[in-house]
Amino acid sequence: MDDSFLIRKYCNEGDGDVAIELLKQYERPLYQYIWQMLQQQQDCEDVMQETFRKALRALPDYREENHFKSWLFRIGRNEAIDIIRRRRRTIVAEAPEEYLGGVQDIVSLPGARELIEERESVQALMRAIALLPEKEKEVVAMRTQGELPFKEIAKIIGAPIGTVLARMHAAKKKLKSLLNTELGR
Repeated sequence: MDDSFLIRKYCNEGDGDVAIELLKQYERPLYQYIWQMLQQQQDCEDVMQETFRKALRALPDYREENHFKSWLFRIGRNEAIDIIRRRRRTIVAEAPEEYLGGVQDIVSLPGARELIEERESVQALMRAIALLPEKEKEVVAMRTQGELPFKEIAKIIGAPIGTVLARMHAAKKKLKSLLNTELGR
């Protein structure tokens, strides 16, 4: 079912299951995006809870029929920024397994070496992304984790599309350099 239908059904009938279905489809990409900003599990969970609470409360007034994902990400972004402002520092940590699709008992699986190398590459990428300036990190996270088009990213962060594209280009350049250094290429 599309977002518009689910939104109307929730607003007209107050069906909580429909609201859960609507929000559940964006839970993982939103969490991954928020993780890129905060990199601390408890803060991410708090932001997710507050984002969904605010979204449900504001849903009856929602009018952007085909941009629900952007609207939801904007709420999440604002909540994450509030936490960043409160703590005034960024905590870099390993990403929690349940949101990165961790591999259990990796050593016993066929092709374990390849999986370990892939996992190390993903961890190197996460560390490299954490080193990016906040504005570049935000664009990378929205694009990769949220799978948002650049036009939507520009709308969410309130910047011209050229600025968003420039930030992404700069981030890619820095990531390539950081990864080449870390992976010894």
